Order: sequence, then C-alpha cells, then structure tokens
Amino acid sequence: MKSAESFSATAAFMREALRRYVPVIRSWTTPDGQLPDPYETVYSENYAPANAAAVLASVCRSERTEEAAGLLEVMLARTVELLGDKPGVTPFCRVFLYHYGLMALLLAPEQDRSRLIRRFGPALASYEDDCVVVNTNCAALQWAMELFADALGLRPASRDLLEHRLAFIAKAQLESGFINDEVTEEHNHDGMPIAYHAFTLFLLMSAMAVIDNWPDRYDAYRRDAERIIRQGMSWLRHTVTPDGAFAMVERSGYQMFTWGALVSLLAYTAPDGEYGASVADAFRNWLPYIREDGTYGCTPNHLPHTLRVGFETYTHLNMYNLLGLTGIAVAERVLERQLRLPESEQRESVSQDAFVDAGSGYAFYRNGTHFFGCTMRMHNRKYAPAMQGFHFRLDGYPLPIAEPRLPGLHETAERHIRDGVWEGYVVTDEAGVSHFPNTMENIELTPASDGLAMVFENELLRCDKTIAVTGCGITWSYVLKAKKPLRSCRHFIPLVVYDGRNTLQIGTGGDGKLLLQYAGKSYTLECGEAVALDMDLSRSLLSVSGVSAQVRAVIAGPLGAGQTVSWTTVLRPIQP
Repeated sequence: MKSAESFSATAAFMREALRRYVPVIRSWTTPDGQLPDPYETVYSENYAPANAAAVLASVCRSERTEEAAGLLEVMLARTVELLGDKPGVTPFCRVFLYHYGLMALLLAPEQDRSRLIRRFGPALASYEDDCVVVNTNCAALQWAMELFADALGLRPASRDLLEHRLAFIAKAQLESGFINDEVTEEHNHDGMPIAYHAFTLFLLMSAMAVIDNWPDRYDAYRRDAERIIRQGMSWLRHTVTPDGAFAMVERSGYQMFTWGALVSLLAYTAPDGEYGASVADAFRNWLPYIREDGTYGCTPNHLPHTLRVGFETYTHLNMYNLLGLTGIAVAERVLERQLRLPESEQRESVSQDAFVDAGSGYAFYRNGTHFFGCTMRMHNRKYAPAMQGFHFRLDGYPLPIAEPRLPGLHETAERHIRDGVWEGYVVTDEAGVSHFPNTMENIELTPASDGLAMVFENELLRCDKTIAVTGCGITWSYVLKAKKPLRSCRHFIPLVVYDGRNTLQIGTGGDGKLLLQYAGKSYTLECGEAVALDMDLSRSLLSVSGVSAQVRAVIAGPLGAGQTVSWTTVLRPIQP
C-alpha cells in the first residue's frame, strides 16, 4: 500500500494541471460567454461549457481566484442558456449539459455554490429532461444527475428513474462484467466499445466522488452501483498496461476523455497499481500530449488538432479536452477524500494471464511488460476485423505498430481493405473479389505459449493464426488452407510513419526483410516466406497512433482447392 503522502502528491499534480487550464478556457470564451471549438463549426459548442464549469469549480475549491470564479459563473450561465434552447440543442447533448452543470455546483466551494444556486437554481430545478435512454452511458448520466439535483437541494430524486436507469445498465452488463454501450430500450446491438464501458463506470463512480454526504435513503442505489463498478473493473483490469493506458478498439478508442475516466477509476478502485498501473502512472500517461497553447491532443499523438488524426466525427477539441479534465477533477476529489470502492483491497494478480471473453468478443494476453488485446469478431460498427491484435506492449519499446481502424460502418469491403489500418490476411478469389477476416461471429480463440491462438473457417478457407509477444518481438504466424481456388494471398501490417514527433525511416534488408528506425530504436520486420515485402505509398489519418501506412507481404498465389500456405511475420527490436 502506498503512503497517503504519495497520493496527496499525485492529487497536487492534478490540481496544478487543472489550474493551468484556466487560461485555455478563458482564451476560448467569446465576449458573450460562449465556448465554441477553435477549429470546427459543426457541433461546435456542444456540452463543453458544462465541463468547463466542472473544471473551474474544481480549481476554485483548491485555489480560488477571481478569474476562475468569474469564468465558472460565465460557463454555468451558458450551460443554463443552452439547456433552455430545446429546438437548437439535442436532448442527448442537454443530458451532458445538465449532468455536468450540476456536478460543477457540487465541486464548487460553498461560498460560490450558494451564490450560484441562488442565480441558477430555479432554472435547474425546473428543467425537464426529455431525452429517452439512448445507451448505457446516457442512463448513467441520468442516474447521477437525479442524485446531483437532490444533493444540491434543487428537487428530490425520482426513485422510479433511479431504479430504472440502474436496472438498464445492469441488464447491459455481461456476465463477464463488460457493459455494452450500444443498447437502447428497443435494441441490443453488438457494439461493445471498450471506451464507453469505462465511461459508464466513471459516470457511476463520479456520483460517489462529488456527493459529500450520501443520503441513507439512497444507500441501496449506491450498493447497486458499487456492484456494477466492481464487476466492470474486474473486466477492465485485464486491459490496463504498466504505462498507464488501457487497451481499446471500436468507437472512441484512445480519445482524451478515456484518460480522465481511467485515472478516476483507478483512484477509486486500485490506486496502488493492483491492476497493472497506478493512478499516478495513468495520470502521467497523457501529459506528453500537451501543446504549446496548453491544450492536449484529443488522441495520443503529437499532430496538429486540425488534422483530426484518429478523431471520431463527433470529437472536438473543447469537448474532449474538458471532458478528460473533468475526469481528472473527479480523480483529485477521490484522492482528497481518500475514497475507495468497498472490498477493492481483494485483488487477483495481473502479472501474467490470458483472458478470453466470448461475450464481448475480446481477449487479452499479458506476461509482465508484454501485452496485447485481440478481437474475436468484427462488431456492429465495423471498426476492426476479427483476429485483430491491438495495444501491443513490448517491454517499454516505442513500437511503430499503428492501432487499427477501418474507414467506417457503411463502407465497402474493398475500401476496408484498401484504406483501412489493420493487420491480417487478404485473399483474392477466382472472380477477383478480395476477402479479409470480417466475420461477425466469434472465431475460436485459446491461450497459447506467449500469446493467443485462433482459428477461422468459412466456405472459402481455413485460417489458423497465432499472435505471440516475447522479448524477441511480436510474431504473427499463419497457416491458411484454401477450400476454393484463390488467385493470391497477402499479409497486411500497419506501421506508424509519423506521430507528430517521431518519423519512421524504412529500408530493405534483403529478401523478406525491412529495416525500421522509429523513436530512437531500430527494428526488423521479416517474413521469410514473402515473395515481395514493401510499404504502400498511400498514407492514412484513421489511426490514433498517427499518420500510418500498410506494409504488404505477397505470400503466395495462385492456390488450388486443398492447398495450404504458411508464413510467419516478425517485428523484432535490434538490440544496441
């Protein structure tokens, strides 16, 4: 157990990071009190003012200045104004505005809170939420904001709503503990975004953090929420890596708000590093992505905001910077109050394990500082193929492997293959149609020595694939048997060519070998069975890792029905 002094020091660093953001918020604020995104016009202001208010309230609590207090009032005024604009602001956006506006009041010091409630309390108390449950994170927002309004004395919480929203989230939680965010009252889609699993847990636990005196009459709801969080963290712990990040794929993976969510969750459940990284590790993880103007990269690279590298369409600088920092404000409050999830001291070792969850369609392998996640199927929104490794960690090396991302839900298979950022095979049939592992059914997946072994089979082929991570590097091994004639077989490997700070230098090293230099380290990428091995000339902005390109290994072709081809591709660090 780390000392209280070390947690106090981490909380102090968090307070300083929040304090340094006050000038950024001031620079974004227009004379009439709006908070537009500096680089976008569509969906520009959204719910950013409410998150700005939460950040400013946290600053006022720890080191009140007239500048921060004045901006806090301006941001709350804008929040209330947007809540009143029902024709112009979507119901889902107003849920965020209401939730975080109330959170800001709870985070504010008493002298500011009383004054702000006198000014804004009547409008907030009379506000009627007209948003139906859109997904589980919406349900968590609505659950918490009922409690927030009650704690502020604005109006009593609706017990029916509290019960319904928690039941809704619990129903979306799989037996493994994973919460599927792509669930509505009418539909249960196979979305499975890891980012929103964490975000839903964060929204539940933030109520524990910012409500100072939990009413006895709501204890049953608190215990239910704690149970959901406990089960959810039992799943999420398998994704956490020693560098303070956690493995994600699908919607909003590695966007800045996930940083704040993880930091606060670790502060509440495992601050000492029992899940692979301490709260201090997680807090430091995103700090290198700060820019000269004080803003942070919305995705973990050093490229300009205007390029939107790895951004989702709805990602904006103001929205995700402030949402991420709200998570830091909640984490600071948890550490200050020394809150801890009950029974959280009971831990299983995460130093070495292989975790396979067929329900969510993910598997994770860990051996000390070696780590990767893997998809067992392509999910509903088609962000990554099946059998896709992600979040590779190799003993601290800055790996030039790009995080995967496909172009989009409604794009063709041809564009997924041509423009996507991913690792896997591509075969071409006799009709000239290309195929990749885009199955939406789980493949067979089992733990293997140093990694995970997979089998995918359909009417065209059978593919046996193993991903292994050792001190010698990352190995992708394939055995592919054609059931019908195939014209060609290729292997794609995505590389980061520029992350805004580090460039990839690449050259040939003989048959089946490429020489790579990236972030001060040297590597070889080898495939002895390849007929040709080279990097494509096109570049992609899809991956959160940075500008990327595909290495393509031509393996074999043509293949007759019944023929088998096997190959092994290895990314190997060159020891100095």
